[in-house]
Amino acid sequence: MIDSTDSLRRSAYRLAVAAAGVVALSLLYAISPEVPALTLPTVLRPVAEPAVAAINLTSVLAATTVLSIIAAMRKLPYGMTAILLLCIGSNLTSVGIREWASDASATWLPSGHLVAVIALWGAAFIVAAPRLRPVLAGLGFAVVIAIAGAVALVNPISVFGIVASLLVGAIWWALASTVMLYSPVAAEREAARPDTAVIALNRHRGSYRL
Repeated sequence: MIDSTDSLRRSAYRLAVAAAGVVALSLLYAISPEVPALTLPTVLRPVAEPAVAAINLTSVLAATTVLSIIAAMRKLPYGMTAILLLCIGSNLTSVGIREWASDASATWLPSGHLVAVIALWGAAFIVAAPRLRPVLAGLGFAVVIAIAGAVALVNPISVFGIVASLLVGAIWWALASTVMLYSPVAAEREAARPDTAVIALNRHRGSYRL
């Protein structure tokens, strides 16, 4: 059985993280410190431009669809809701901040490209099997750092803007992961048999024998 008390406690922690993120984001824009744009070696710009250009509406929608399919294969119905909440919420918040703070310096605003990557990383972490999460955490962190550097090379952005992007992603990840805590089957199955999506697909096809 899923421990409802434990789920309630963990959801309270996540909601507290989301609330703290909102407060921190609000304080960042209330203070609006003078932070210069990051300066990185321009020799890397030819590599950075294709990487940033690859993060567009089509690629983000494709990645979101793949993650939704993985959630379906792993029989995580709440996973689809969490993925959509995280990806759509993060990107809409990024756009909303850019509209709301249109008078602010461009270097202070969250990067839509970086927010999209952070959201996809968080969504992948939510639907991944537990034994894959340590690898996914390290790989995702490296990708986020690389994209942050690429964005800084292509578009003017400061540490302030990168922190804002991270806060947007963290807020929506906390909310989306809270949804997963109340999945009717996920917690029990994850504890008993942490399958990967590939194994789940093979079992569905009958080609994998227990």
